[in-house]
Amino acid sequence: MALDKELAGIAPIYRGRLQPIGQIGSLVRIPQGLVDLIATVSLVGIAELSPRPLSATENFQEGERWLQVELLGEIGRNSKRFERGVGVYPSLDDPVHFATADDLRAVFPSDDENHLQIGRLSAAEEIPVCLDAERLVIRHSAVVGSTGSGKTSAVASLLQGFVQGGWQGANIVVVDPHGEYGQAMGDHGSVRSVLATGSDRLRVPHWALSAADILQTFAGVAGGAARERFTELVREQRQEFVEDSEWLRLDAASVTEDTPVPFDLREVWYQLDHENRKTVHGNADSDDEALVSEGDAATLTSASFEAYGPGSTPPNRASTYGVYGSTPELLRLGLKDPRLQFLLEDSPDPNGADPLHEAMLEWLGTGKPISILDFSGVPEDAAELAIGVVMNLLFQAAVRSAPEGPGIGRPDPVQVVLEEAHRYLGDSAKPMAREAANRIAREGRKYGIGLMLITQRPAELPDTALAQCGTLIALRLSNQSDQGKIRAALPDSVSGLAAALPSLRTGEAVICGEALVLPARTLIDCPDPMPMAEDPSLAPWRDEPSNPDLSTALAAWRGTYEEAK
Repeated sequence: MALDKELAGIAPIYRGRLQPIGQIGSLVRIPQGLVDLIATVSLVGIAELSPRPLSATENFQEGERWLQVELLGEIGRNSKRFERGVGVYPSLDDPVHFATADDLRAVFPSDDENHLQIGRLSAAEEIPVCLDAERLVIRHSAVVGSTGSGKTSAVASLLQGFVQGGWQGANIVVVDPHGEYGQAMGDHGSVRSVLATGSDRLRVPHWALSAADILQTFAGVAGGAARERFTELVREQRQEFVEDSEWLRLDAASVTEDTPVPFDLREVWYQLDHENRKTVHGNADSDDEALVSEGDAATLTSASFEAYGPGSTPPNRASTYGVYGSTPELLRLGLKDPRLQFLLEDSPDPNGADPLHEAMLEWLGTGKPISILDFSGVPEDAAELAIGVVMNLLFQAAVRSAPEGPGIGRPDPVQVVLEEAHRYLGDSAKPMAREAANRIAREGRKYGIGLMLITQRPAELPDTALAQCGTLIALRLSNQSDQGKIRAALPDSVSGLAAALPSLRTGEAVICGEALVLPARTLIDCPDPMPMAEDPSLAPWRDEPSNPDLSTALAAWRGTYEEAK
């Protein structure tokens, strides 16, 4: 369709407001009897000077401006209600009008108990853009955008919208690898960090992992005789705990090395290290140990033995001497690594409360609507495993909760917000994290577990994961492959909106999907307070030169942060 010569290239003023004409993503109205058709502008151009759509024929003269639209739905003249789909198509030479604020109010729902405001229409800032909260959470969503596009602020604004909009009983778990969201949530969020101590410490019990994953995490090894013996010792320790426990109703014989039952990893290390160092009086299989000091598992102190004699002179090396190589020492160093202390805790009490139940309640915020699990400062491999454990256990709890309660999921939905999602869903991710995230994406809706994927590299997300996201919030994307991924994810009727992705302003997004009645180019509301995602200031560079104080940072690195404060 051709633009009126008097309007081409300008923004007319209507009722005191500038009206955008011919902007990608803006909405137009086409009167058709008792209904007004609503369409979105998907392409604009100048005849002969740029590629024209197939519908643009020789009727256009050189230099004339045209635009192409995609029909979205219709508004009844009497009902003033918007419905998706088109029953009557426009004819040749039918007039096309820009959509006024009154027209748009019939299209976009207002903020109410079922909807969550995320921002305002870019083309008409007086019109709020509100998302269907239930569809946003349960049908999954994705927030994508290049670094600096306002992605973290958009997510923080959404989270604040929940707690300020009456959803004070929400269960939102934010996996935060950079420690960005705690500042933005204030008193509404429970923040647990691996660097914190006491009640704010993030705990992910190591015994919730499989034996192989535990060994890989703490010792960095995965095979050989050491793994076989380690697995055997873990199974024995778990079985002993079940036999002593008053709150576990399990048959000890059915417990394997991977059953999430508490055990003391230090005791397993001590036994493995003991066997690896042992010398004996007599033959190699003798029980007469040449023990000098017993050592202590709790303090990670190795037992010491008499040195074996030359030749066949006693004491002799035991049959297990040196068989496990450096694995026991690597395991000891891992147990002392301050970055891995969040995986360790005091030995569970067989006569106390279920420690896994307590840990999962902490993950869910212990009564606060938003729980932030801060994994900043954690080695990448350990963080991926821990995140996989959290997601897997939340999903398993939802699967086993009855719809009428008690429990989580269908009786009380949970949303998992996964920052840096490409790290945990890609082929290079740890199997536990990748499988847990993908399973929630595939099956979470059935059990009341929603997933929000946040990434600056959508091209690295698996197609199946992105396809499961019912709502897409795309901020500025500068990379061609990322743009192509989002273009493929957009519905065919609005794929032209992808052309605007590289030119979106900071904090502006293209939103489409099940949570929004129509795709919309939206200015996201600014969160208050802001997350810790803004660019740092260069103001200190104007001060006099001085040596920075690194003591606190080094103390935190070494695990002595409290001493440095």
